[in-house]
This record gives sequence, C-alpha cells and structure tokens, in this order.
Amino acid sequence: MATTDIASSHLAAELSEPSPAIQGQSKSKSARSRRNRAAKKAALLKNENNIASSTEQSGSPESADTTKNAIPDQGEDLINETISIPDTDASATASLPKEPLTTKTNLKPATNLGSDPKPTPPSSFPVSEAADVPPQPKTAVKQSALSPSSTVIDQPIDNLLEMIRAQRQALLQGPRVTIRIGDTSVEGISKRAAMAASTVLHKYFTANPQLHEYVFSRGHIHPGAVRLLLIGWMHETCNEFEAYAVPAQKTFGEDVALLRAARLLGMERYCSHIHAGYVEYLKTQLPSYEEIIAVEQNAMSDKDPLWTAMVNHLCHDRYKRLIPDPEDFAAFLEKHTRLRKAMESADIFFAGMAKRQVEGREREREKERRQRWEYNQAEKHARIAKERLAAESLKKKMDEKGSGLMTVTAEEAELLRGRTRTR
Repeated sequence: MATTDIASSHLAAELSEPSPAIQGQSKSKSARSRRNRAAKKAALLKNENNIASSTEQSGSPESADTTKNAIPDQGEDLINETISIPDTDASATASLPKEPLTTKTNLKPATNLGSDPKPTPPSSFPVSEAADVPPQPKTAVKQSALSPSSTVIDQPIDNLLEMIRAQRQALLQGPRVTIRIGDTSVEGISKRAAMAASTVLHKYFTANPQLHEYVFSRGHIHPGAVRLLLIGWMHETCNEFEAYAVPAQKTFGEDVALLRAARLLGMERYCSHIHAGYVEYLKTQLPSYEEIIAVEQNAMSDKDPLWTAMVNHLCHDRYKRLIPDPEDFAAFLEKHTRLRKAMESADIFFAGMAKRQVEGREREREKERRQRWEYNQAEKHARIAKERLAAESLKKKMDEKGSGLMTVTAEEAELLRGRTRTR
C-alpha cells in the first residue's frame, strides 16, 4: 500500500506541474502523448487500490466465505449402497427375524420350537386392502409448512421400466424429500423420482406440493426396504442403460418386508416377479417356522395373497396329515393366535365348500336319474301309442279284406307275427 501511494503522489505532482504547452508554448505531439500515458497510469493505479481495499475487507471476520455458504448438491452425499435391507439401515427397529432365514425348507422338528427359533407375537399392523395415503400427523404437516419447502414440481406417474435412460436420469434432479418411520428418517429421496414411481407419494405430494416429508407410524414399514426402493435401487436403475426390476434379497424375511413396503408405497409393479414367486412357493411348499412368522408379521390384511396362500396350504397339509411334526405345530399355533384363527376360519370354509360340493354332486346324480326315468317313460308312451295305431289299422284291414292279398305296414306285420307266436 505504501509503494502504491508514493507512485500515485508522484503522478499527481507530474500532472499538477504545468507543461510547456500550458505555459504558452505550442503543444507538440510528443507532449500530448506523454500526458495521455501519465493519465492512464494514474487511472490504473487507482483501480488497483480499490481492488486491494476490497480484498482486505473480504478477509475480515465479518465477511463469510461464499463457497462455505453455497448450498451443496444434495446428490453428493448419496453413495451407491449395496442392495441389502439390513445394510441400508442398521438401526431400524422393524419386527423382522434378525437371523438369516432358512428358505425353501420344511417345518423344523419339535425340539427347536420352544427355544430356536423363538416365536414372536404377531405385530399389530393396520389392515388395508390396497396401498393408499395414510392420514398424516397434523404436527408433522405444520412443521413441514414452517420449514423451507421444496420446489414445487409437476411430475406425472410413470413406468420406469419403459423410460429411456435420459428420462430416468432427469428424475434424479431437483428437490429431495424425507420419509419418517417413527424416529427413523430416510433422507435424500428424489422427489421427482418418488412421484414417478410411487402412486402413494405421487398422490400425497400432488395434493401437498409445498411439503417435503411423508410420515409412517413406527413398525408400519421397514426403513431399510424404503431406502432400498427409493434410493438404492432407484439411483442404480435410473443410471443404467436399461431399467431393471427390484432384485430379490438374500433372505425370505427381507423379501417379504420388501413386498410389504412396495405395496404400501404403491410400487408393486417393480416387485411383481418376487411376489409371484413367493405366492407359488407358499402354495406348493411347506414353509419353515421363521417363514411363517415373517409372512404373519408382514401380512397387510386377511386377504393378502402371501397370507392366504400360506394359510390354505397349511390347512390342506394338516387335513391330509402331511405336516411332519403335528404336535409341535399345534403348540406353535397356540402362540400365534392370528394364524390359528385364520386356519380355523379356513377349515370352516373348506368344510362348508366340501359339503356344498357333495350336495351338488348328489343333486346332479338325482337330476340325471330323473332325466333317464322321464326319457324312458316318454319312449314307453310313444311305443304304446304307435302299437295302438297299428292294431287299429290292422283290424280295419282284416275286416275289409276279401279273397285277395292284404298289404300291411312294418308295425302291422310285427303285430301279426306276435299274434302268430302267441297261438
């Protein structure tokens, strides 16, 4: 700063001294050029002084670093996570079996029923026939309204499996939303992608465009499954060249929790292959105790396809005495009231259906017997009437015949042969 001030003062002195041209001498071309150069130099030094002073002011404690105040890209903290429900949320407190489940195995022997695996009471999940927007807490709505709202977007529902990559990548741009499950929050969800893939979130955020939070009650849905559907799988399938359906998980319990989350979010189309495979499995195979518990805890209603397939198959195998440990299974049912009552209702239904089938078959046989009797009676009456007509015609011909020959019909000839045989 001192050097710059001295140079400025020297230039000011040069400019203040009268030039020979000003003192009455003629203005030469060289004098004018020297004066112009001095003026330009003074202006340049003045600009440098202003820049230096502004730099000192910006370095003061009162000024903040603009790079630190800049809003970070909300997508920077999203990393490619392994597609596994336990890894996505280690602190989630959902009522799922924590140990790996043995899939595609029959019911375990009786010795393990009391200790391993340890049966847990069925969770009291709200019953709903189809995925819909559950009522949101008023306090959560007020807090969302007071907090900085996300950008209002207009995103129609779409099918990610039919979109090209550029369209899917565009879904990841824009604002982020949060889904709260009790005290657990799943953050960093792309609002545009969620509205395109989830019918429930699309309906909710279309009706409440200023909000950026959606709430589930604790235990209603698995946080890890939500993170897998809306962050892990969503980011991967949107960035891949060709979109793919949600892959199956490592264990039966994880897949069942994933199917429940997909139904609660209205994303069934992306997990339909997993759902169809497990419905077929529960219809044809005897599940393990862990699998029974997982289905019982995650069934949304008594009409849930996985639940009804499992209950019907267990009733069938119990009736046919195909369960390998009937005494232990009966003890297991005593601890699982929901399953026991469902199987009792199914037994009543199937017993009534069997009775109706037996009665229907009996009515069908009676109907067939009646039809045969009516047919025989009609045929008998027709034959008697024909014989009566033939007898009357033959009698008339015999009364009228002379010495010549008599022409008769086949029926009349049959009567004559029968008359001859009787003589």
